[in-house]
Amino acid sequence: MTAAEHGFKVLAPWYTCERGHFDRFDPCAHAPTLQKYASAEFVRTLVADPRDSLLFDPDEDVWSYPVPVGPAHRGPGRARFATHQLVRTRLRKLYQPSHERFYAVVVELFCDRPGLPRPQSAEGLDVGFVMRRRTVEMDAEPRVLRTLSRRLSAELLAAGRQPGPDTGPHLSEARDVLWADLAHRTAFEEANRELLDRVGLRKETQAWMAGAAGGQWRRLGEPPPEGRPGDREQELPMWRLPGRSGDCPDGARPPQRSLWFGVVPTSSADHDDLGAPKLDDRSVYELRVFVRRPAGPGHEQCPPRTSWSKPTEPFRLASFFDPEGTRNRKVSITMPDFRAVAARAAAPPGPGGVAITSPPGSQMSFDPGGGTPASGSVTGTVPRTCTFALEIFMIVAYFVFSMFLPIVVFLFQLWWLLALRFCLPPSLEAAAALKAFFAGGKSLADMGRPETDAFDELLGTRGAGARLRDADGAFAQEDLDDLVDLVTPPATAPLPVPPRPEPPVEDPLCEGG
Repeated sequence: MTAAEHGFKVLAPWYTCERGHFDRFDPCAHAPTLQKYASAEFVRTLVADPRDSLLFDPDEDVWSYPVPVGPAHRGPGRARFATHQLVRTRLRKLYQPSHERFYAVVVELFCDRPGLPRPQSAEGLDVGFVMRRRTVEMDAEPRVLRTLSRRLSAELLAAGRQPGPDTGPHLSEARDVLWADLAHRTAFEEANRELLDRVGLRKETQAWMAGAAGGQWRRLGEPPPEGRPGDREQELPMWRLPGRSGDCPDGARPPQRSLWFGVVPTSSADHDDLGAPKLDDRSVYELRVFVRRPAGPGHEQCPPRTSWSKPTEPFRLASFFDPEGTRNRKVSITMPDFRAVAARAAAPPGPGGVAITSPPGSQMSFDPGGGTPASGSVTGTVPRTCTFALEIFMIVAYFVFSMFLPIVVFLFQLWWLLALRFCLPPSLEAAAALKAFFAGGKSLADMGRPETDAFDELLGTRGAGARLRDADGAFAQEDLDDLVDLVTPPATAPLPVPPRPEPPVEDPLCEGG
């Protein structure tokens, strides 16, 4: 067999093998490696040294789902008001770029010959990867699915040493929960074989087929529907990592490797024919890498030879509003300075601002009526343009938000929302006064002006204390100390905890391995 005729083995890179204490002949090396980063400049980091990536956290980087928690299972302090808790599965979760998380897939190529020698040249190779979707259809009685999902939730909570609720996820989420974890495990299947035998499972791997008519997920190998133009599976590019000097302790360059990387998409603006998004937070995905080599001289009429990797570990994608993702990114806004804006009003209007044009028949006219509009009309025979200083939008928007936030909290009794905001500097005196007040056996209904003012100070909202006093029946006496903890901000702004890096490893080729 000539060099041009052999295929390739597409395996995990050498440093994955070194960290896992196995070699390229081990089945553990068959899957490409997913690497995590916390900067949009991650490609520079990857090219500089592919070993430098972040460790996948066993708690944060796995898919989780919420289950209700009764008062008896809730912890003290802020946890007293958390009506749900997260059950963590063993399925990998990838976050979106808006969460300051980025991912690459990395492989190392070897010749598919005895001993798996390293290729001497990458000339003419086309290396890329595809993203595929795993789907499952479950046919079972709702009672069976609910029982299985409840048992699985209890098992996962016990594995995480968390107190177990007496209920599982909603029935509408039971299929997601079972598939997400059963896609990864077999022990649970063996322990619950009797119930699982009553569940009809139809598993399917789908490819994203793209063409002139757009894209759609379709079963692997299935032809396009009649009347649909031809299409093909979407392929994503990969690039070879350059050789580097200085990787060895003596500063020498190790023998050349064939390492390749691609950027993993975790969000997409594409939709299928029915308007469904290409990527969502409910599906399970996997990646497979291919190496395509054209036929050699004299065989140009033959199709190229393609070698495929095994699939990566399965994963799900975080939603845009995933709380464990949004906490990785901070957005800072400074409100307009009323004094500066007032001073600007003394000058003639400038060219800046937000110009809003209302077309004819689209101009709303009404009397605000002191905050309660009584009547209005839609008028206009010519376009009308009004220009507003940008600061006006921010001032009004923040006013509306500040007015409606307490309404949402009190109307729906979403007390846990109070834990998701804080104002600095904190008023430690107000918190201490409330602690002392409730320690004496007093209730919310017993609060006077000093206590309601203290709550106003902690919540940054005038009148919040009076509304809490009116909601006295929503809190047990033993909850009041925890309520003060809930609304008391930290002494300083929480500092971000940097993700841990993967441990360093040395290239065994430096020692002639």
